This record gives sequence, structure tokens and C-alpha cells, in this order.
Amino acid sequence: MPLLDLLKTEAVHRGLLAPDAAIAPATAFYLVRDMPYQRASDRRPETILREWRGTCSGKHYLLAALFRELGLDARVMAGVLRYYPDPAHADPRLLALLEPVGGVFVDVHNWVELELPSGPMTVDATWPVSLKQYGFPVNETFELGQSQALAYPITETYVVPDEQDPQAFKEMLLQKHFTPEELAAREAFIQTLSQMLAAAKS
Repeated sequence: MPLLDLLKTEAVHRGLLAPDAAIAPATAFYLVRDMPYQRASDRRPETILREWRGTCSGKHYLLAALFRELGLDARVMAGVLRYYPDPAHADPRLLALLEPVGGVFVDVHNWVELELPSGPMTVDATWPVSLKQYGFPVNETFELGQSQALAYPITETYVVPDEQDPQAFKEMLLQKHFTPEELAAREAFIQTLSQMLAAAKS
């Protein structure tokens, strides 16, 4: 089944889309963006759709594939980040997880870049609009040709090769750029953040 058909089936089932609605690029963006920020059992686009959840990787692997089905030139991007959460705004539970590595959160962030006649367009669907109230940098609108803000500041950017598995490419970058201790803190941070957001929504 094409991913666009599966997206529509799942969205209609959840009451998020009318049965006769057409899916435009903006529709795909809003539906994927507002999936809960939580890891799925794997990052395949079909799994993200069926479980209706994902983090930056799963959401953007899916979104790039949806954009391609819609006829757009889309590529998955990967960016290295070293981010120090602001103690004045970050949850103490998350800050405590980063103390062993000097307070830094490390990751390889994924997003989508569209190649349009007007030039490249950055698309970042990481944070659901429901998280705006907690201070997350949500991209509220989607308009072709207008780049969006990235969820995190990036220090080094890569284009994920089309012929390569994007998750394997991400894992390679994680191992290349970060220590085992930083990666352990990252894992605990993401797991705890996902649990906190799920609890806040319920």
C-alpha cells in the first residue's frame, strides 16, 4: 500500500482527516508533526504510521517518503548537535541525566530538505503543536518555499545518501562524533523526555 494511502487510512481512523479529504504536502506535514513525540518499535515509515508516533528520525524518514509520493524532490538531512539545555527552563529530571557528561545533550538530528524551483526548503516536523505551551520550538505553519526552524542548533550538516539506510547513516554519525558516556546520557534523556511528554498528554 502506498504510504499516502496508509497515512489517510490511519488519519481517518483517528478522526484527524475527513474520508474525502485530499492530502497535499501541508496536510502530510501537519499530520506527521502532530504525531506524539515518542519512539516507535522501529523507524520504518509503515511502523511510524501504524503506531502513530515517532521522534525526529522516524518522523522525517516518513515525511520524506510522503513528499516523494506527492512528486516533490525530498531528501533526509542529518545534523550533529551539542546542546546545553537552559537550567532556567529545562526539567530538573532531564538536567540530572546530563550531569555525568557536563550538562550537554548530544544527538544527530534529522529533518527534511525539499529542492524547489525557488531553492532548498528546510522542513522540521519534530515537535507536535501541543508542545508549544511547554516552550518547544514548534513549526506552526507550512508553506512551500518558506524554510522552517530546526528543532536544535546544528554544528555539522550531512545529506543522507539516497542509496543508504538513513538509520544506519545516523548510527554511524553517532558513533563517530560522541563518546559512549555521551551516548548513554542521550539515550536516557530521550527515553525520559518521551515518557514525560506521554504523561503530560494523558
